[in-house]
Amino acid sequence: MPLIRIDTCELTYPWFWLPGHLPHFVDGSVPGGVPVRLEPGEYTFQQSRQHPCDVHFRVTPAGEVDFDADQDAVLRGRGTHTLRVVGVPVLLRPTGRPVPLLPMWGGCHEPIDTGARTVRMPPGPAYEIRLLGARRTVVEFSVGRDGVVDYPEHHEGALSGRGTGTLTVDVGAA
Repeated sequence: MPLIRIDTCELTYPWFWLPGHLPHFVDGSVPGGVPVRLEPGEYTFQQSRQHPCDVHFRVTPAGEVDFDADQDAVLRGRGTHTLRVVGVPVLLRPTGRPVPLLPMWGGCHEPIDTGARTVRMPPGPAYEIRLLGARRTVVEFSVGRDGVVDYPEHHEGALSGRGTGTLTVDVGAA
């Protein structure tokens, strides 16, 4: 079974999981990446237990990393034994009253409590941010491979920035 290293050191929140192939989340920011034995085949990368990211890769019969061309902006390492997940930049910008934001992916454990912050993250359809105020509201959004954000209509007002690389969270409206 080929040994593949998965390096997530360029992501702001580097913890990941390969469902069915890792028993738990691991920190991929360790020097050289996390070694994982993977049979040749297709794999999905996740940063939350509930939802896969839009990051897919293959291990070839020769034991090398491969991925489709549409993943070139977020992955590196084709033809090698190391998959580097570089993600895309997204600006998280809280407005309104000062309530810390807690990203709910990739092992984040420190809330964002100061102004805007750019995070590097893999594209994906279902990310969540918890607002650490009295109501502990959770808002959902997605990120495309181009770094463009989107969110459900019911979050309109609490969130803005649809179609851009900036997600503004109006803490007062959430």
